Amino acid sequence: MKRTTRKSSIGLEEERNSVGNFSTRFSLPSFVRRVEKLTDDQRTAIKKTGFGHLLEMPTQTLNKNLLVELMDRWSCEKHAFILLPGEIVITLMDVALILGLRVKGDSVVLKEDEPFSDLEKEYGATISNRKITVSSIENKLESIGEIANDDFVRAFLLFTFGTFLFPTANGKVDSRYLSLLKDLDNVHQMAWGAAVLEDIIKWLSKRKEMNVQYVGSCLIFLQIWSYEHIDIARPSLLDCYLTFPRACRWENCRSHQRKWITTQFKELQENQITWELQLTSEELEIDIIKELLAVQNGSKPEHPSSIISTIDGDNLIISPHMMDKQAVENRSEREVVREGHRIQENNLERLRAPENVELLTDATGCPSSSSCVSEEPKEQLQHPSTSKNSSMNFTISVEDDLKTRYQLLEEQNMKLMEEIDKLRSENNLLKDQLLSSQQLEGQIIGLNKEVNDLKRDNGHLRFSSNNLVSRLERLILDEDINATGEM
Repeated sequence: MKRTTRKSSIGLEEERNSVGNFSTRFSLPSFVRRVEKLTDDQRTAIKKTGFGHLLEMPTQTLNKNLLVELMDRWSCEKHAFILLPGEIVITLMDVALILGLRVKGDSVVLKEDEPFSDLEKEYGATISNRKITVSSIENKLESIGEIANDDFVRAFLLFTFGTFLFPTANGKVDSRYLSLLKDLDNVHQMAWGAAVLEDIIKWLSKRKEMNVQYVGSCLIFLQIWSYEHIDIARPSLLDCYLTFPRACRWENCRSHQRKWITTQFKELQENQITWELQLTSEELEIDIIKELLAVQNGSKPEHPSSIISTIDGDNLIISPHMMDKQAVENRSEREVVREGHRIQENNLERLRAPENVELLTDATGCPSSSSCVSEEPKEQLQHPSTSKNSSMNFTISVEDDLKTRYQLLEEQNMKLMEEIDKLRSENNLLKDQLLSSQQLEGQIIGLNKEVNDLKRDNGHLRFSSNNLVSRLERLILDEDINATGEM
């Protein structure tokens, strides 16, 4: 990622054009409830379209205080978030990892001159108003019931677009999506993840530039993206750390005051930012991840290949060349920095290997290992007259620097382990206290039972005492009467 000169929090506050809170039609709970009603056959039908990973989404609450602070730091010119330590962008890899959607493939295009179809008419759209309400789509799903035919798949995907992936300010879905869903066999070949990214960029820019109250797009992705990259208001990970997609591995958000989150962003440190997500071995085996990595290794640009073209008041027209020259230059610079990070990671791996391992060199004097800089970057780093010795000296200098950084990381790791041990001790203490409190609760319940038993016995004794008093009174009365009669 590109990192800029550190700025004061006051300067950043003046640069941001805050537009306060926001409202949204995004509704993950509605989507999750609908998913819970699906039969096994219906789930299988949805998985064939490439949206199967979305079916694993848990219920998540939007952290609006976190999102509004993040939105306020969006740069429309650079298509990046401007943070204290530097600039950070949302990448196609982020979308693939977090949502599990394909990001390379056929473009998602809503053509302005798309002919009006019978399918659109069936869903209640008209030539003059090519919109479908989410409520009507939901009613159609209810009428379909447990059937897993093409009508169900189209209706479910439209519902997914309207509530989860592409929600709009008016709560309606563009009926032209049906043209993309006409042939369901081709749906899985489309870059829906890239379309989600374009939609998010569009709404972030629209909110910043036009001060709109309602914000569309897949906001839960933006929230999970923040968890993955920025250590602010981040909840705990679920027990299964390797869950894919990554949107499924986080617990529900915690409540934080807006003032607290604002302060955290103002005091944000570089070690709180993950500039680029690291892939796990399991994620490297996912088809959509391997597809994206293959494109990246082929030196193709990592920008969304899909476009959403709309003309209504709730959507902006996005052309294939929506990135201006400055944005392209910024992205190129970020790619260079990202490559530097990869080289550093490779060097760290070499440092972890035994020091007495001899590195083989080729005819050019370059070590024959995966961490060796390629010939083209090497020519950029070295002067034409630089000798082989100076190249090796440069490599040694870099490795010494990496050794120092590695030692610092080891020290930080030790400190973290100590903190973890302390937390475990506190956790055990809390468990003991909890067990003690549970034992006390059991004793209290026993005492309450004894009190109730005593109260019941006391009632019986009182009743018996009253009967005895009555009998004594009758005996005394009878004696008085007998004594009076004898006189």
